[in-house]
Amino acid sequence: MPEQDQPAPSAEPAESVSPATSAGAALPAESAESASPEEPEAAPAARNRAVVVSAAPAGADRAARAEADRLLAQGYSVLLLTPAFGKRKPEASHGGVHVVETRVGTAFDTAPGALGKLGRKAVLSTRNVRGKALRDPAATWSAADVAAEFGPYLDAFAPDVVVAADKTAGKAAAKLGRTAVAPGAARPAAKAVEPAPSLLIGSNNNAGMGYAWARAVDTHAGIRARNIQKKSYAFGYGSDIKAEDKDWVDPLWGLGRVADTLDTVTHVLSESGLAVFGRLNGGQLADDLPELRRAGIRAGLLFHGSDIRSPDRHVELYKFSPFRAPATDEDRQLTEVLRGKTAEMAKWVADFDGPVFVSTPDLVDDVPQATWLPVVVDLAQWTEGARPPLEREVPVVVHAPSRPFMKGSDLIEPTLRDLEARGLIEYRRLEHIPQAELVGVVQDADIVLDHFVIGNYGVMTCQAMAAGRVSIANIDRRVRDRVPARIPTLQADPDTLAEVIEGVLADRDAARAVAATGRAFVQEFHDGRKSAQALEPWLRG
Repeated sequence: MPEQDQPAPSAEPAESVSPATSAGAALPAESAESASPEEPEAAPAARNRAVVVSAAPAGADRAARAEADRLLAQGYSVLLLTPAFGKRKPEASHGGVHVVETRVGTAFDTAPGALGKLGRKAVLSTRNVRGKALRDPAATWSAADVAAEFGPYLDAFAPDVVVAADKTAGKAAAKLGRTAVAPGAARPAAKAVEPAPSLLIGSNNNAGMGYAWARAVDTHAGIRARNIQKKSYAFGYGSDIKAEDKDWVDPLWGLGRVADTLDTVTHVLSESGLAVFGRLNGGQLADDLPELRRAGIRAGLLFHGSDIRSPDRHVELYKFSPFRAPATDEDRQLTEVLRGKTAEMAKWVADFDGPVFVSTPDLVDDVPQATWLPVVVDLAQWTEGARPPLEREVPVVVHAPSRPFMKGSDLIEPTLRDLEARGLIEYRRLEHIPQAELVGVVQDADIVLDHFVIGNYGVMTCQAMAAGRVSIANIDRRVRDRVPARIPTLQADPDTLAEVIEGVLADRDAARAVAATGRAFVQEFHDGRKSAQALEPWLRG
């Protein structure tokens, strides 16, 4: 078994690594200039919300738009609600004002066939004629019509003040139990978040890490933290706030997120540059930033891997980079997509004036100013397996590639199949397995294989170490040097994997000794304490 990457039993820091490289310190260790820039101190800002209600179509009521702009200039987050004849999509934020044009329904909307169509047409024609006859677009709809459609938006946005742009709008607000003021009358009062600070992480929750980091901050830093998950995962990760695809594009959901965020959040940590208000402003953090900063909410960026990793740079630095020669059309297309998206993201990150965090040490290649935010393993869930590893005559080898192209599965599986055919191992490839089931499978394994082409170590490697299994991966020397302790994972690449596994079988006691130090390493770097320490200076600063 190769010795060059074997960890010391005590998991003490390697002599060649500076203690300054510990989790929470900027990476790489060799460059003190790589520390994250401090975000400029934001001036105290109002967190008030105002809704301007107009019974006239948006294009017909310039006064309502002017009032919305006035409130925005005063420090309000503003929603302009107007009716529409047809089904309209909400506008993206207009200069900071959320505009929702909602179709006012008729009693015939649920009627089928030609009768329903004729009835709807008659009602819409009558409304239009009424507005034109009175030369007042706000008279097109009744107060009851407007109230029925606007109620859900008012409830979601939970405004501090409602401004009625016309008499019909005022009556509609009254029907909803809300007192409306006239244009020009609203003045914001100071609002603060209690308790402060308070963190919101969103909106990916890759591998359940957004939720895990939120729990770590709450538990180890004593700071309230929650996460958003914008899509479903087959593995059923925990999350505080869930959004299906239909929620992400729904203005009601987005307005509700604005209300909750302005009332309860002081810091937003954006995963992969994603928004936290859904598609309300556009879907990216860059779209939400003006509204967040007007409210004095400080924003940071967090990257997981493919969201910032440059394929071209990776090819230059890592021998087995999957981007060097993708074997399938699908992987070639993915590489091209990642090449474009990461280049665009890198340009934006270069101009971003807040802190940047990365979940694995290899990503400092792409974000030199980043701070390492270690992934978190739930040690109460990932306990050591009941059976010590390598007791079986034919050990069980597990590989669970969430993305085979990024794990090098195709490069290592011929070796594994050959070893299995020779009766040396039993190979199990796991895919789309629920988290609860995955724990038991890993605990029962003897050897767990993770990354072989990216060069880093991730969540699965940490889970295998926590479970006391023999962990094998291709962790590049540049990554190992950035971690201030030896990583108890045996080093192997696609060319040496057979030799390393045969070495494990030849000296099982030595491999078990390495595995026995894995849980202590995870407790030191990946139980959430180091992650909370990485975020706390920013959150309390």
